[in-house]
Amino acid sequence: MIDYILNVAVGISASVGAMVSAIPALQPHTLHLCLAILLVLTLVNPRGIREAGLAFMLPTYVFVGLVAPIPRPEPGVAAVSAWMLVKAFSSGCTAMTGVKQVSNGVPAFRNPKVKNAQATLTTIIATLILLLAGIAYLCRAYNIAATPLGQRGYQSVLLR
Repeated sequence: MIDYILNVAVGISASVGAMVSAIPALQPHTLHLCLAILLVLTLVNPRGIREAGLAFMLPTYVFVGLVAPIPRPEPGVAAVSAWMLVKAFSSGCTAMTGVKQVSNGVPAFRNPKVKNAQATLTTIIATLILLLAGIAYLCRAYNIAATPLGQRGYQSVLLR
């Protein structure tokens, strides 16, 4: 149960973070967006695995469709726009972590259950590969890399 709650919390925060980075005007409404998504999850999930899967299918396809086009920002805002795009893209990938839910929900699949669950997992993994390839492409296209040790902008975490 704790694992599921943490998964939902990460998914909600990542999706709202992606929305806010794409539409900065939503920043003041971050908490309300998180609570609204939590309310939808609370209302849809008790209806069953199959119904919940159908309800969340459209938002997943919309997410994948929206991150597919790679806009080229104007030179003056290229660095900021590129960072925001990559950040939204990578944070949004958290929403695609449904592998465990599919594995736990095999009994809800239509016959042949195992074959249909395998097809679903294959689709999820293929989508994750595509998203990772997109992130790698964007990093190379915009020359995004880690800040070298000691240079301006470098942040370190000291573990004690």
